[in-house]
Amino acid sequence: MPEEYSMVKRKVWSGTFWGLFALIFISSGPMSLCHAANIDREVEESYLKADYTTTARLLQRRIEQWSAKTSEGENVDFQGLYSNYLLLGHVYAWKLRKSEEALKQFQTASEVRQADERNKGMLPTEFILIAEIYEAKNDFPKATEYYQNLLNALVVAKENENDDFSIMMSEELTRFVKYQIDTINIELKTRNHFEPLLSKLKLTAPSIQAPIYQLLPLAVVPLAKYDMAIAEKADPVAFIKQSPSNISSMVLNFSLVLNASVGSVTDSSEKAMRAYLVKYPESYYSLVLRQMFYRFYWESGQEEKARQILGEMKKIAEKRKMEIITEPDERFSSPERTWETYKGALAEGDLDGIRECYVPGRQRHAFFYAALGKEKMREIGEKMGSMVRVSGSEREARYGVKRIENGKEYTYEIRFYNINGEWKMQEF
Repeated sequence: MPEEYSMVKRKVWSGTFWGLFALIFISSGPMSLCHAANIDREVEESYLKADYTTTARLLQRRIEQWSAKTSEGENVDFQGLYSNYLLLGHVYAWKLRKSEEALKQFQTASEVRQADERNKGMLPTEFILIAEIYEAKNDFPKATEYYQNLLNALVVAKENENDDFSIMMSEELTRFVKYQIDTINIELKTRNHFEPLLSKLKLTAPSIQAPIYQLLPLAVVPLAKYDMAIAEKADPVAFIKQSPSNISSMVLNFSLVLNASVGSVTDSSEKAMRAYLVKYPESYYSLVLRQMFYRFYWESGQEEKARQILGEMKKIAEKRKMEIITEPDERFSSPERTWETYKGALAEGDLDGIRECYVPGRQRHAFFYAALGKEKMREIGEKMGSMVRVSGSEREARYGVKRIENGKEYTYEIRFYNINGEWKMQEF
């Protein structure tokens, strides 16, 4: 992959709500920087010692200090306050096993988020945490309600965002939440009546998603900065085996296996992968992980292992009435095919089809087309001419394309990149 297409890694915090959300876990509130730092340190020390009662007490103390400042009319870091409610709720939910108290903290976090205008663009990931508690209590209607609330927020966020990383993260969370809702619906309905929200899952280019996967814990694990520190010092297999089965641990451990597999798959990372699949056998990220290892096995000539893991994926897909795409899409098998797919999507006003034609993380044209509307998109598509190859290799190709604008003919250069067998366009 050319270096310029690694830019998403350098733009991690540039998105509107993802930047705000990430800062929650990096910064401390300004109540008194020294005092806040002391409490932060005490929170970390107690958590790392597994003294969760003390952790909860310290977080509660900090929240009370913020509340006191609010009542006195002083400025308060509402993002920091929101963060601490999430942290406290998570400790209550999964460390102290006090689900009702956890729900109370998460609901208050939601109120804090909505009360401050600066937080309006922030994604309400507390909905995942609330939904999971209701799911654990077998209150499936309530769980579905909160998952759906997050889906609705993701739709709005995607429409308002123009940052590539944020868009990709929104799309990833959308797939994950749909998968969670489908899991509930499988439990509630007979297989004949189950209709999946996530009917298709494309797992052909995991390398492009790597920055997203590595930063997922910051998005959905309130205590990620502490848990990751613990995980880094532990044996991955042992850590995964003793972890709880909740979403936060599932995401954190997924990141752990990825880090163990950086560069190449080893005996150690294979064991970590298998421990993960035993712990979370049919989770969304077990499918993503299987695909990554499937590709490695196939490309390294380990066909028996590849067939085994592919069979596991197919069984899960059949149960969920879901199509899992593990091979390159024929629509993008060559730059010419991609160009025809692109023109066809323009003619049909198909924004999702247009997005698919671009290199992941380079989708600003889609927002431009969305603003123009379908009729204008069709008109633009009709004026797009054929391409002429200028130069290229197995990984990269340059083409010239002519287009008529205001009666004049212009020639544009388009670059295509081969990403795991699919040719995708750079914006032009």
